[in-house]
Amino acid sequence: MEIKIRSVQSIKPSKSTPKNLRNFRLSLLDQLASSSYINLIFYYKASAEINVSDRCTQLVKSLSEVLTLFYPLAGRITEDGLIVDCSDQGVKYLETQVSTRLDDFLEQGPKIDLINQLIGAPDQVTTPLVIQVNIFDCGALVIGVSAAHKVTDASNLVRFINEWASTNRTGDSNGAFYPSFDNMASVFPPREISSSKYSLIPNDPEAIIVTKRFVFNGDTISKLRAKASSPNHKHSRVTLVASLVWKALIYIDQVKNGSFRDCLLAPAVNLRGKAGSPISESSFGNVWTPYPIRFLQNKMESKFVDLVTLVEDTTRNIIMWLPKASGEEICTQAMACYAEVVEEVKQNKFSIFTSWCGFPIYEADFGWGKPYWASEAGSSIEIITLMDDKHGDGIEAWVSLNEKDMYVFEQDEDILALTS
Repeated sequence: MEIKIRSVQSIKPSKSTPKNLRNFRLSLLDQLASSSYINLIFYYKASAEINVSDRCTQLVKSLSEVLTLFYPLAGRITEDGLIVDCSDQGVKYLETQVSTRLDDFLEQGPKIDLINQLIGAPDQVTTPLVIQVNIFDCGALVIGVSAAHKVTDASNLVRFINEWASTNRTGDSNGAFYPSFDNMASVFPPREISSSKYSLIPNDPEAIIVTKRFVFNGDTISKLRAKASSPNHKHSRVTLVASLVWKALIYIDQVKNGSFRDCLLAPAVNLRGKAGSPISESSFGNVWTPYPIRFLQNKMESKFVDLVTLVEDTTRNIIMWLPKASGEEICTQAMACYAEVVEEVKQNKFSIFTSWCGFPIYEADFGWGKPYWASEAGSSIEIITLMDDKHGDGIEAWVSLNEKDMYVFEQDEDILALTS
């Protein structure tokens, strides 16, 4: 497969951002977020009714229009990392020609190194958004979106993509996914923080990180639920898959260390709909916090059912705490959890986990139907990302691990038996 760049443009908002909105302040939660990029890729089958060239022209026009609503994505992060200069510098937009058919591409696995070629790289680390539209020989379009985590989280990025899709499909923005600029920097004020204390710098910079996709289909979820459920309780898909994956990771740590150690899992909880006002469902930025789930080897078993209970109980407690917590308390909790994660990484232990399940990723209809598939991509840090499969009842786990650890993970009996 060969990918040739056909064009590179800078797409600016169709209307200038007002001067009073030019300096978008980042919050503490933005500061703490990884310096990496969030990658989402949408795959659309070919359609004989619509000309590909016309599609691409319309995509540029609708993107320009929707950027007036999501104007920080067209700005630049300042050197101090505290402000996005929203002077309409524009987003990097590439069109490519891919020398294969989409069906053939998908039949190959698809391979992560090929998927990574479907997303564009920023010209500089201060660029919040890069979009790459890939045109396959069959006429299929694959849209790769890459956004700086310092500016947005996955929830808000999905809202942006859906608003762009709606605008492209109808010719007008219907406001269903409008962002709300609730001034998160006032709720979670930025601080002078130590990068060494809170930045996720790999313990071994020379380690090779590999990403693989493991699919837990609806039947597998039902089996896990039957294995874990009490008679009067139905565990969530995310809890079940997270617990099974964590069990395998705890075993990896035991293999490396020679014995079980205390381990930390740090999932992300979306604050929208859980924390108090002024946070809303449409709040722009990083509106989430990590929270610690601790496996204490001298107090509990690493069995699947025990981890399900631990994950569920800890998550329930954090969700019950959030509506009563002040912005200051959430900041304190977030900083403490980040510091714990950094210490875990220093001890060569895995801990980072996030879920995009429930996000309306498969609602992104640009006018030629909903995506045939949506995917993540490779990661430069060790992390587990869960997202809905295209059927809606299963989960795809995108697992990024040290190459040696990945080999052990793949040999786990439950991973072998329950995933494809």
